[in-house]
Amino acid sequence: MQKSKGKPVIVAPREGRKMIVLGIDVTLKLSSTDTGGNLYIFEAVTPPGARVPPHVHQHEDEIIQIIDGELEIFLDGKTQTATPGAIVNFPRFIPHGFANTGNRPVRALFTVVPGENFEKFFEELSALPVDRPPDMAKVTEIFNRYDIEILAPPPA
Repeated sequence: MQKSKGKPVIVAPREGRKMIVLGIDVTLKLSSTDTGGNLYIFEAVTPPGARVPPHVHQHEDEIIQIIDGELEIFLDGKTQTATPGAIVNFPRFIPHGFANTGNRPVRALFTVVPGENFEKFFEELSALPVDRPPDMAKVTEIFNRYDIEILAPPPA
């Protein structure tokens, strides 16, 4: 029998490491260390008006489960609305992004596979100043360092 590289853990609903990434409140639920590098799982509360620009991952697949609110999803050239209970699959190499175009926060659970590269990416993004809008040149530099390409905004 093979030994797991992950750690057995239960994370309570309000527990986890808190950080702010591009204006979004993030609570880390399972780190790549917890899962042997396989996954990175976090809960995100996206405030009204916040958006993650369209981008493409070279190494990770990203899955979102909408818990509360609605996200406008840009995925593979189309813009759609994801409502509570929806599952969104952002496969690597496929352009994607999202925005909260509503008037209330959106809560969603994100799973990133594999997790190790993405965890380092989030560590750098969360170290940016939170008391002012993000410096997009610095954000782009961080994205590029982790082989995540920011694309032009989606069509209206």
